[in-house]
Amino acid sequence: MLVSIIIANYNYGKYLGRCIRSCMNQSLSERDYEIILVDDFSNDNSIKIANEYSKFINFKIIKNAKNLGVAISANKGFKAAKGKFVVRVDSDDYVTREFLNILSYYLLEYPEILSVSCDYYLVDEKEKKIRKVSSKENPVSCGIMYNKTKLLKLGAYNKTFKHREEEELRIRIGKKYETHHLNIPLYRYRMHASNKTKDIDYQTVYKDKIGFLNFSSNYKKIKSREKKLKKNIIAIIPARGGSKRLKNKNMLKIWGKPMIYWTINEAKKSSYIKNVYVSSENTKIINYAKNCGAKIIKRKKSLSGDKVFKMSVIADAIKKISKYSKPSLVLSLQANSPNISHRDIDKAIEQLIKFNRNEIISVDENYNQNGAIRAMKASSVFQKSLSTDCGFIVTNIADIHTSSDIKKLKKMINNRQ
Repeated sequence: MLVSIIIANYNYGKYLGRCIRSCMNQSLSERDYEIILVDDFSNDNSIKIANEYSKFINFKIIKNAKNLGVAISANKGFKAAKGKFVVRVDSDDYVTREFLNILSYYLLEYPEILSVSCDYYLVDEKEKKIRKVSSKENPVSCGIMYNKTKLLKLGAYNKTFKHREEEELRIRIGKKYETHHLNIPLYRYRMHASNKTKDIDYQTVYKDKIGFLNFSSNYKKIKSREKKLKKNIIAIIPARGGSKRLKNKNMLKIWGKPMIYWTINEAKKSSYIKNVYVSSENTKIINYAKNCGAKIIKRKKSLSGDKVFKMSVIADAIKKISKYSKPSLVLSLQANSPNISHRDIDKAIEQLIKFNRNEIISVDENYNQNGAIRAMKASSVFQKSLSTDCGFIVTNIADIHTSSDIKKLKKMINNRQ
């Protein structure tokens, strides 16, 4: 078996038939691929719809006895898969006839890589194309085919994650592998009101590649939107005390000052950020951050472990801040990236506002997410996944975790004024 398609479904009976038909209508021989539907305890007509396609020779249905979430459901599919390669197709999306053929051929040609992604079209409920999206524009993309053995060795999705499981996986992948990209739109990503993570105002979706927008026809609307988004921009810097590889990493001295100083200082230099917050449980970090002019979000112990996802910390901080101040945009800035620049911070903010993106993330030259800068509309903080309407800025920002990382960084000392 060459490829296994995994469809994790919950209450998308309305779209499920279209999804399954597109997966069955592949140019790849039927004996070379299978379809595994993992139904996450749906209470609509999903199972009835799925049973209509049971005649397909390699179609399997796995029924969860209770609702487990997409991460666990997808992992079940990966483990049950017989294919050399695995690919997820969301149950409300669909794919083109050459989807499996092209992606699997690429992985066969390059056996050393883990994954390959393709471009895709955003489509509306009636399957009308809205715009083409490059997988390079969106480092967390859809229509990604993986080498199953390598994926399972990485642990696949983190089952403790109730949301943003795809993003967390891609961050882990980026530390070890480079995802290859094909500029062929083989996937169709359906936008519809019942899916909150796909809820984008169609009137504001620009129709060409990043860098183009017709400002003249919508000038008043754009100016109004810019004003609202610039109203209360804040930065949150997560900085816990415990760190395994480098002890007290965030307070380690770089260029004569604790590492966290540089991120706080650059955030304060931003032309747009009104308040800088540091989220920490550590007294030493809290006191130092206060002296640097940052406001403090006291982090509870349950959010201070080394396995806690950064976005959980950001969401916790936003909930606390929103009790007395409603942020319009949120910047997540990394404390262990001392060569972060206020120019890059402002560039991320400007791109988000100008192109009306939901999020802008910083990536390295290989388009892997480096975690240093993340600009978000406040509402995007609580989305289930990194928004498909996500842009990026390419930066050369360090990510300090080991002593060798510090040695590399010290070579840049002459660039720091």
